[in-house]
Amino acid sequence: MREANRLLVIGVGGAFGALSRAGISQLFGTTSIELGDQGANFPWATLTVNVIGALLIGVLAVTLISDGGNYLRPLLITGFLGGFTTFSALALEAADLIDHNMWPTALLYLAITVGAGLLAVQFGIRVTQRMVKS
Repeated sequence: MREANRLLVIGVGGAFGALSRAGISQLFGTTSIELGDQGANFPWATLTVNVIGALLIGVLAVTLISDGGNYLRPLLITGFLGGFTTFSALALEAADLIDHNMWPTALLYLAITVGAGLLAVQFGIRVTQRMVKS
């Protein structure tokens, strides 16, 4: 039964993560990520959720290093952040930019997303480690 509970917790977290991502997309005026739907605009919503997700996973990796068998790690990391962040949308949006012959923008988008994501996760880890030691 414990595995069923873990899967349920992941599903609940994933649902809230996906709904949060959809909310952020609406704030940016983007409600769909279908090919050609965005008219090859820069995908700010996906960039934002992926960088925020990277920051949060850095924070959670430190604060939940041992959740003592609780369900916080699967709820927040696997579930919520798994539903919140999106590699598949990143790939589709980059492909859409390329299809519109916007190679420099696509490469910039990929570089910014990966670079900012790496910086955000490191920042989250370092700041949280300092706060936990205090």
